[in-house]
Amino acid sequence: MTYYTECNFIRLMTVLAALFFNCGEVFADRLLIERNARPLLAEGSIEALVPWETPIEGFFIRSHHNVMPAAIDESWQISMTGLLAKPKKLTLRELKHRKAVSFHAVLECSGNGRGLFTPQVSGIQWKRGAVGNAEWTGVPLSDLFKDLGVKPDAVYVTFEGFDEPVMKSDAKFVRSIPVKLLLDAGAILAWNMNREPLPLAHGGPVRLVIPGVYGQNWVKWVNKMTFATEPDQRTYAKKAYRMPEKALKPGEVWDPVKQGKPIEYLKVQTLFTSHPSGAKIQPGKITLGGKAFTGRGHVEKVEISVDGGKTWQLTKLTPIKDHAWQEFSFETVVEEGKSYEVLARGTDSQGEAQPMTQEWNPKGYLYSAVEHLTFSGDSAGAVLAEGQTLANTHCQTCHSIGMAEGQRLTKPDWIKTVKKMADYGLILPEPDTDKIAGFFAQKFPPGMPGDDSKRIDLSSDPASFATPGMMPVGNPRRGGKLFAVHCGTCHGASGEGKVGPVLKGRSITSANFWSTVVNGKRVMPPFKDLLTGGQIADIRAWAK
Repeated sequence: MTYYTECNFIRLMTVLAALFFNCGEVFADRLLIERNARPLLAEGSIEALVPWETPIEGFFIRSHHNVMPAAIDESWQISMTGLLAKPKKLTLRELKHRKAVSFHAVLECSGNGRGLFTPQVSGIQWKRGAVGNAEWTGVPLSDLFKDLGVKPDAVYVTFEGFDEPVMKSDAKFVRSIPVKLLLDAGAILAWNMNREPLPLAHGGPVRLVIPGVYGQNWVKWVNKMTFATEPDQRTYAKKAYRMPEKALKPGEVWDPVKQGKPIEYLKVQTLFTSHPSGAKIQPGKITLGGKAFTGRGHVEKVEISVDGGKTWQLTKLTPIKDHAWQEFSFETVVEEGKSYEVLARGTDSQGEAQPMTQEWNPKGYLYSAVEHLTFSGDSAGAVLAEGQTLANTHCQTCHSIGMAEGQRLTKPDWIKTVKKMADYGLILPEPDTDKIAGFFAQKFPPGMPGDDSKRIDLSSDPASFATPGMMPVGNPRRGGKLFAVHCGTCHGASGEGKVGPVLKGRSITSANFWSTVVNGKRVMPPFKDLLTGGQIADIRAWAK
């Protein structure tokens, strides 16, 4: 089995972000918010959470370790051992020959919302985007268990994935999950996500999916299942992802093994997705809305309060489908110059309702307090915000924000500058031009930029910074091998555009090819510190 180790893991985890992005999509690189680069941890932006089905390119990424597979295919094998009448080793190909099921289900990190705890707790400071709703396809564990002949004394299944810590220890990521929980929840071994092969970043080729249960149990890159009477004794199974059995005060000492219980079912929650918090909104009638979900059962109702929780009004709630989230909506009127704080509270079919305040815990798990949204009626601010969105779409496709920052123009001059972009193919209606100009003029007013703190590191290999005109004639045979290692995961083994744009035989200028590989583009990382000029030329020769 091939795998990535510490020496090239930074590159791998950066590339993971691009595994499923089509580099031709303007907003592809804005749907995820990076919380950590190594390993890559990223949460979905509000734009990613707007659709009922979360797009793969905006679905949050959570990994634990630095060694994982570099190549995956249908020969992937899962060892099933322990208290079984018929232990087996099944390949992905064999799993796919079994009867599969598909359903939508919410996946949420148990630390989602950790950044909102007071007092603050340590750990990745997720806000509210470590969650998503996708369609999952795979084989039910209930069917597999029958064929394996699970013995009556098998109480737990320990799932192991391919990822491992760089330094050998007992900290391999494993989870021991009760057989009863797996069967009650309708767990599957999944190979498809949103009707596409499960991306490596999301646990491909096979991950465990447990509807209604928090994400730490949705083990990725599954390659071993062990059936036993007791939980595994390694760190991640014995000590991690546990909640105190009673409320703790900040700083209070506790033992997660003796005084904790495993995290299982999702808490009932709501998320506003119609507007970002702090938005400046055009006065008039608007529709507030978002998502609501829970672990057991379904959401019965979502209420909204516009007076700080004194009174509550019912929202419209979409019907139940599978284990997916439901969408709520509520109409209200926004007045110019007025600030608003709106609360949303969900109640599920088990009678559980969101609390007004979040009970503290030392790990920052299971945030589920009522959702807060603040905004104000501000005509001018709304126009500036629209101008920023238009600038992101039309200007930052080709330029970084530094190009605009360096201009320091008045609004009339910005209008002239934006109109000049027609020479490069950008033709905008007058209102959009005016909004973009207004945003840049307000964001970067005339005057000398004062920030000299930005620095860049240049590669010690001069060839990697050769100009496109100096690109040597490459060797296509070497280029094919290099492409398979560095590019094939995203663009397909033959450059056919598997998850990124087609490269093999595509008409790309040498300058564009060189610039993109060296500097990166949108979600594609720069390869200037990994490939020499000669190697880039080899890949270019192969791709022609």
